Order: sequence, then structure tokens, then C-alpha cells
Amino acid sequence: MERNLRFLHTYLYIVLFIGLIGLADALLTFLKITSPIYVKIVTLVLFLFFFINIFSIAVFRRHRLEKIVCLLPIYHITSYILFLSLGLYLTIIAIIPLWLSVALISLQIASSIFELSFSIYLLKKFDFDVSRTQ
Repeated sequence: MERNLRFLHTYLYIVLFIGLIGLADALLTFLKITSPIYVKIVTLVLFLFFFINIFSIAVFRRHRLEKIVCLLPIYHITSYILFLSLGLYLTIIAIIPLWLSVALISLQIASSIFELSFSIYLLKKFDFDVSRTQ
């Protein structure tokens, strides 16, 4: 496997993991089952993933991969900034109507499904067969 595809391969599996965390988080939030330590761990993982996405864009451009692979990192960076801004705003005004909670959970589920679907699509699109390159 070429070095430039190894990073993409690893990145796509990380995205799958993040997508599954998003689905689990949405389900747990809907069921109102969250603990403070869980929230801190998920927040830390997503914060680190934000910087992985910035790094990923640079790596993908350096290796001149197809532009479609930059869609996920750009999407993650944009959505992280938007959701962080929204969360800060809602924390400041301290008013969260019930419909907004349901809408945000639905958006999180849709977002996670997109992440999972698109990363699976990219895993199938690129040839990551290790046995052929050894």
C-alpha cells in the first residue's frame, strides 16, 4: 500500500469510529443517559479530531489525492465550529426549547449516518488491498 493511501485508510477508519460515537451519543442524549465523565471524554475526542482534520487536509493535498477525500475533513471542521458556536450561544442565553433538542438530536443522527456512509464509500472507492502491494 502506498504511503499516501495508508494515512487515508487510517483516517477513514477514525471517521467510522467518530460516526459510531455520534450515533451512540445521540441515542444516549435522547434517552437522557449521560454522565459527566462520558461528556468530558467525548468532548476531548472530538476536540482532538478537529485538529486531526486540519492535519488531514494538509496531508491529502500534499499527496495530491482526489479532491473528494477533502470533503470529510472540511465537513468535520465546519460542523465542529458551527456546533461549538451554537452550543456556546445556547449556554449563554440558557434557553433551550424542547423542539430544539429533538432537532439537534435528529441532526446529529443524520450527520453521523452521512459520516459513516461517506467513509464506507471512500473505503470502497480506493484500493486498500494490502496483499497486492507486498
